[in-house]
Amino acid sequence: MNKHQYNDYQVSGIVMLSAAFLLLLAATLLNRSDITSATLFLCGVAAFLCGVFLLTFSKPDPVDARVASLLPVMGSINLSRIIADLGVQGNAWFIPGEPGSADVNEFIPVTDGLPPDTIPDFSFVIEGESPGIRLVPDAMPVIDLLKRHHGFHTPQGESESFTAVKEILEDILEYADTAGLSRDGDSVIVSVKGYRFYDGCRFVAGESPKICTMHPCGICSLSACILASGLSVPVKIDYIDMDDKTRSLRIIVTVGPG
Repeated sequence: MNKHQYNDYQVSGIVMLSAAFLLLLAATLLNRSDITSATLFLCGVAAFLCGVFLLTFSKPDPVDARVASLLPVMGSINLSRIIADLGVQGNAWFIPGEPGSADVNEFIPVTDGLPPDTIPDFSFVIEGESPGIRLVPDAMPVIDLLKRHHGFHTPQGESESFTAVKEILEDILEYADTAGLSRDGDSVIVSVKGYRFYDGCRFVAGESPKICTMHPCGICSLSACILASGLSVPVKIDYIDMDDKTRSLRIIVTVGPG
């Protein structure tokens, strides 16, 4: 088992030190005592100093993302099994709270259909035309952290919502290498490449792809919560396409009625 992986800074430092060794070796072997040897020597010293600097100040990743991504997966799988055993088969709706609020409820209907107009403050909704189960979305603790420590505020409208999702995934939390959002009719397509916690997604989808739409977790729940609160309409995830080679996700989010 590989217990240590070098990060980009450590690899760069090793490369710089290797280049310094080669440059100084070339300068020594040529021994021409001219401008060429002097240039090689100076470049070698510069590369050596850069390599030492990179190795000195680089810090290894505190947690292996592959291992961290597997920690919560059985919770999602077990909860989805219980929900299915209760006869609930619909895909989860993410329903925004009051206008301007980042609070979002997750509602899983018994069958696919529109969510109820109002969600009572208890887990089992058995009255009305759309019975189901009310949950707190998995991403709410992350959104609370963003509000407390990163100045996150609820985006207003489609453009701000798309920008918020992209910046949070790419820059603030650094969950993915790239993220992009686009509108396609009544759907929003969230494209994520280089997702750090992809192994957990693949594990859950390997158990059953239905889990990813019945009770989304991780990056899917986070994207849906931000879109629901920013667009001020319920949204649900209907399909997720995965690419193991690029560790990418393509999330199809359906926008409900306003």
